[in-house]
Amino acid sequence: MVKKVTFTKGIFRTLFSHKGRFLGNFVVALFSVLITAGLGVLPDGFGGSYAKTFEKSNVPDIILTSKNKTGFTPEEVQKVLTYPSLESSEAIFSIDAESADSKFYRFYIRDLEKGVLDIPTLSEGVMPTAKGEVIALEGNNVRDKLKIGDTFSFSSMSLFSLGEIKVTGIGSSPLYTHSGGNRYRSEDPNEKRELSGVFYADKRFVYSFLENWRTDIYVRFKGEHAYLTKPYKEAMETRKAELITLLGGEDKAAVLTLEENESYALYSAYTDKIRMIGYIFPLFFFLLGALVNSITVNRLIQDERLQIGSYVSIGEPKSRIVSKYTAFSLTSVGAGAVIGYFVGVFTLPPIVLPAYASVFKMNGMVWDLFSEAGLFTALFLMLFALVFTAVTVWLYLRETPASLMREKAPKPGKRILLERIGFIWKKLSFSVKSMFRNIFRLKKNFFLTSLSVMGSTLLVFIGFALLNVSDALKNDELFSAVASSMGLISFTIVVLAMSMAVAVIYLLANMNIEDRKREIATLKVLGYRDSQCNLYCFREILFIAILASLVSTPFNAFITEVVFRYLGFGSISDVAWWSYVSAFGVIVVATFIVNLLLYHRIAKIDTTTSLQAAE
Repeated sequence: MVKKVTFTKGIFRTLFSHKGRFLGNFVVALFSVLITAGLGVLPDGFGGSYAKTFEKSNVPDIILTSKNKTGFTPEEVQKVLTYPSLESSEAIFSIDAESADSKFYRFYIRDLEKGVLDIPTLSEGVMPTAKGEVIALEGNNVRDKLKIGDTFSFSSMSLFSLGEIKVTGIGSSPLYTHSGGNRYRSEDPNEKRELSGVFYADKRFVYSFLENWRTDIYVRFKGEHAYLTKPYKEAMETRKAELITLLGGEDKAAVLTLEENESYALYSAYTDKIRMIGYIFPLFFFLLGALVNSITVNRLIQDERLQIGSYVSIGEPKSRIVSKYTAFSLTSVGAGAVIGYFVGVFTLPPIVLPAYASVFKMNGMVWDLFSEAGLFTALFLMLFALVFTAVTVWLYLRETPASLMREKAPKPGKRILLERIGFIWKKLSFSVKSMFRNIFRLKKNFFLTSLSVMGSTLLVFIGFALLNVSDALKNDELFSAVASSMGLISFTIVVLAMSMAVAVIYLLANMNIEDRKREIATLKVLGYRDSQCNLYCFREILFIAILASLVSTPFNAFITEVVFRYLGFGSISDVAWWSYVSAFGVIVVATFIVNLLLYHRIAKIDTTTSLQAAE
């Protein structure tokens, strides 16, 4: 019983003795999971919100548009309307026309009173009640922002008793939800004129012969409408092929699924990019988090050699010794991962929602707590922490208790390469010489620290690169409308990547201080002031940060190009020069911030206790 109590106390003693390492592991895991979980829920969460608009308005699954100038024949309309498995259907008339002031508008002439598919939702005003009255869709970045009472002249429309029209209501349609434009329909395939507005007129107030003139047929099928999903897309492609066959071939009509609708297609493509970003970022965060965890565990167990030897000498089972350190590692990583997951799924979507809402008409927000990317990152970070820690401790337990209870002898001093260059070495001060010796003699620490800094630089650089690409997207026909919103998402990634960089460098610098307490105490005894001791320690981490950040630049550019190719947009050529400078600057600034944050740690080192022999 006494042994068990002593061992339990040892676990808590380890926890409190290494609070900095515990906190560092915690913070790195938190940021790693936070951004991946937050990005992971965006596509499905916002997709559910966007899909609500389609469900509420009974949007047609497929729109058939006749390729005959006289529209569909009554027989063709009857074939489609009696097609099996239809939930609802409607045949309507639509036409694009040029106004007297040389602008282009689209008219839908249909039954606004009894129609059931894609009837515009009024936001203000009233439905048409007389000849010449129309509903206008809300304006956006391309369509004119029309007002109730606006009037228009269409000489070409006099045939339909709409020579002079008046707007009585402003409404919205899910088929026109994005902030971009819609092409004017023309026989010229190179026609690129945009619509200035979309109008809905009631067929009751136009000439009766339009009763049998149908240019479009809307159909909606029975069953669950899982918009934006692969099964829904495949099902509609099958229906599309069947309808083409039903009408006698593609020369009869254009059969369009929602995938061909400009708003739906843009949202789907936009969301796919966010989904892919959410898939690829976990890889980088997982690798960086795993690397930092391996450094933390290695340093921890190295410091605890004496305790491990003591446990073995008193007959403590090796499995319990392993469990002590796996508990430390798993608890620090697990707590950070769990908190990061919920912080990510609850805070990142509201931050990014304005970006989506600026481009698409969103119907509130649907909370989705399942993030595949976040769970992947969290579980693999915890699994890595568990396995790596267990293996590392077992390797130490292969030594004899007597060997473990002796402090590991320092490596014999060797001359580093720089020492052989006499005319440079002689001009260096003692502290600078000491810095170079410490850096290049402890090659493992130098290598792992450099990799951590390089990983942090890469994440920051990719964030800045996404900002550049989002700006370049303004010239892309598909993504011009979403460039600004993609910029907000990129900016969020940059901020989180910068926070991650500060956390990583903080952890590395804190461990550097922990490992060198006795050395710092000795310097204080020799008369070094706190500021001098601070500079002595942080000169090394600053040198490594600058060197690793500079060396990683070509690698960062290569990986970023690979990422862009995977995402299917952007190129390294779109990345501005200032992104390279900014990524480097962030690492340098982060190092100085860490220097200020940890100054008090050096000032609190007590020379009397730090120079005592290990018990």
